[in-house]
Amino acid sequence: MRLTLKTSSPVRTRSRRRVLLTLLVAVVATALAIGCIAVANAVNQPELRVRGIPDSGVLNTAALPEARLTVDVVDRVDDQELAIDALRNVEVRLNGEIVPTLWVGSHRVLDVGALRAGEYELTVTTDPGLLSGEISLSRRFIVDNTQRE
Repeated sequence: MRLTLKTSSPVRTRSRRRVLLTLLVAVVATALAIGCIAVANAVNQPELRVRGIPDSGVLNTAALPEARLTVDVVDRVDDQELAIDALRNVEVRLNGEIVPTLWVGSHRVLDVGALRAGEYELTVTTDPGLLSGEISLSRRFIVDNTQRE
């Protein structure tokens, strides 16, 4: 002889409610966590900086044979790890062409001493990572390699 347990409808209904409530709490908690990360990254978003281009916009490589442009992040005490991630993923382009950079300390360095005379547009783009938007910076400059006295 078999005994079968019959559960009443209210018991099943309470069980379903608990499962649905648990799922709802999990979804809301996940959404809040993602929202907090996105807001924190927006507030702490690193700011790129290019150093080495004179205010005049003219870079005389004859006067500075080892001319370099340095890409780094504006000093922020908020989140150094985010700043390093931004530099780790940086892409540097000169007139649309990707150019290699070197790590020097906590900076990315582009050697421009060998550039021919002319106009250039430097574009630096990075994606710092998790839930952060892409950061981009462009600068125009002219390379002049004539010797002046």
